Amino acid sequence: KMWTKTLLALVLLTGQLAAPFQPAFVPTHLRRTILRVGGFEYQPPDSAPSNPYSSGEKDGEPKTADAARLLAPRLGGTNLYLVGLMGSGKTAVGSSLALRLGSYTFLDTDKVITDLTKVPISEYFESEGEEAFRELESNVLSEIHGHVRLVVSTGGGIVVKPFNWSKLQTGIVVFLDVDVKVIAERLKGDTTRPLLSDDVEGDLTRIMAERRKMYEQADVVVTVGPEGVEDVVEAVVKETHKFIDENPPKTYEPPAA
Repeated sequence: KMWTKTLLALVLLTGQLAAPFQPAFVPTHLRRTILRVGGFEYQPPDSAPSNPYSSGEKDGEPKTADAARLLAPRLGGTNLYLVGLMGSGKTAVGSSLALRLGSYTFLDTDKVITDLTKVPISEYFESEGEEAFRELESNVLSEIHGHVRLVVSTGGGIVVKPFNWSKLQTGIVVFLDVDVKVIAERLKGDTTRPLLSDDVEGDLTRIMAERRKMYEQADVVVTVGPEGVEDVVEAVVKETHKFIDENPPKTYEPPAA
């Protein structure tokens, strides 16, 4: 069955699929806070890592050696989903980000699909059509979203289907906003993109106009300039710390015994 094959592809890619979320044991004296929002486990203020960029930030630098390593426990297992146009650097940034987080695994939905279908995406588009591809893409996302501690690079069009947002929003969605001219230069001569013609910049401009509002529904938006991959990763880490500060999980006060 397709679902079985999809799961098998994920297992082959990751070695072992991250386990479904299991809340960690919470000592009695800390049970005033319980996981309720956003898919990540909240730690009480007296034990949780804080935002290394706040209170003492200087010239945008974190106070500690590696802000990404402190981000992982603040996420508590929540998946990070990278969205954006084709060629925006989601795969390069995502793989580096997962390494920096330390306890996270990187997945690329396009790579899962090519491993599953055994053909390049451009060939699958040509033989099966875009609608079939989007359906398969949604199936892959449905398999992924039930697991934790993943950084996921998604296909550029994954934001188009409302169904996919019900999966993406179980994690934190990060939009890599790259200028169309920059992407067009990166993709010049690339014949593996089924939605692009010889007018690469024109096609990208049209696609971005159709999707921008959907991309901007992301929790975190990182504007990408001429900087390298590691600088973009650092920006994602910083903005995600900020997002968690501004959107802390709700706490739950159990009724008095």
